Amino acid sequence: MKLGYKKLLVFIIVLFAILITNTFFINFLSGYKIILFVIGLLVFFNFYFVMEKDRHRYLTDILFEILFYTIMFFILYYLLGIITGLAKTPNYYTIDGMKNIIIPIILYNSLREVFRYNMLCKADENKLCTILVVILFICLDLTNGFAVTRFKSQFDVLKYVALTFLPTLTRNICYSYISKKMGYKPVIIFDLIFTLYPYLIPILPNPSEYVISVIYLLTPLIFTYRILKFFELKKDDKIPRDYRKKRFKGLLLPVVIILILVYFYSGYFRFYAIAIASGSMTPKILKGDVVIIDQHNKKPKEGDVIAFKHEKVIIVHRVVKIIDYKHIVIYYTKGDANENIDDFIIEKDMIIGKVTNRIPYVGWPTVWFNER
Repeated sequence: MKLGYKKLLVFIIVLFAILITNTFFINFLSGYKIILFVIGLLVFFNFYFVMEKDRHRYLTDILFEILFYTIMFFILYYLLGIITGLAKTPNYYTIDGMKNIIIPIILYNSLREVFRYNMLCKADENKLCTILVVILFICLDLTNGFAVTRFKSQFDVLKYVALTFLPTLTRNICYSYISKKMGYKPVIIFDLIFTLYPYLIPILPNPSEYVISVIYLLTPLIFTYRILKFFELKKDDKIPRDYRKKRFKGLLLPVVIILILVYFYSGYFRFYAIAIASGSMTPKILKGDVVIIDQHNKKPKEGDVIAFKHEKVIIVHRVVKIIDYKHIVIYYTKGDANENIDDFIIEKDMIIGKVTNRIPYVGWPTVWFNER
């Protein structure tokens, strides 16, 4: 083994020792400390080995592919959201959100990829060093999460493997492969998009954590395959000159459809769509229908069908009685198919709005998915 590889091997072993200590004994790399740790590694690496410059070609083409892939991902993701439901995310555009979440993610992920690229460059064609570098970055991503995780049963272990370990494994293998082939810049851009979007987009699909883990497991694999396939075609000169225009034109209609659907399902705007999950309003509104709610109309009359929240559940029933007692308006509701009036009262602040339209059968996928 060459002297350079031996030096790299010693460096890797020392880093493994530090990460093992952090994981199993003293958790000293939490928060901004891990960012300072990676900065220190880069400084030491530059002094010990000398940093490499990223001179890879086709950066513009790679950025286009990342953009195309991102748009396709969000089209499919929001289509899934039509089935699983959409949810509003907490507001991270605050001083605490920026300081504790967004800025640390940007700094850590970017520095990590620069460090990964330089480590892989020094490993060069040495298979042992390359494999150890990949494992090292898997451990770096897992160290803090594993340190604070409590395994009380075999189920906790399986849950950790499914939700954390496997997505981290595939992500680091793919990132290492792309970084070695094409440099750290595409990896940083791709990684920041798919790490930050839950904190930056106010309305997101609401699938189970297991569905999310599958998404995070497959996304890097598909992206890696797509990038490599693209450059195989580019090398063989099989990509037409108007390639970009055709792809963007093909995306316009799906993007418009998704935006319209998100508009109706989000609840942020005047009109709001929800799927009916019961038959309590039969025959006027059937199970599996979608109803459109006018959120500006919160003063219903007797006979109006309204949507309201009761114990965190959205219910669509008809107003059958209104009582104005000392300027406090109380509404009594009933499902058309129910024999009795609802055994609770509705106040104005519980009302979402008046039902204005019905779209038959469209909500069945949402109902079916949520009943599973």
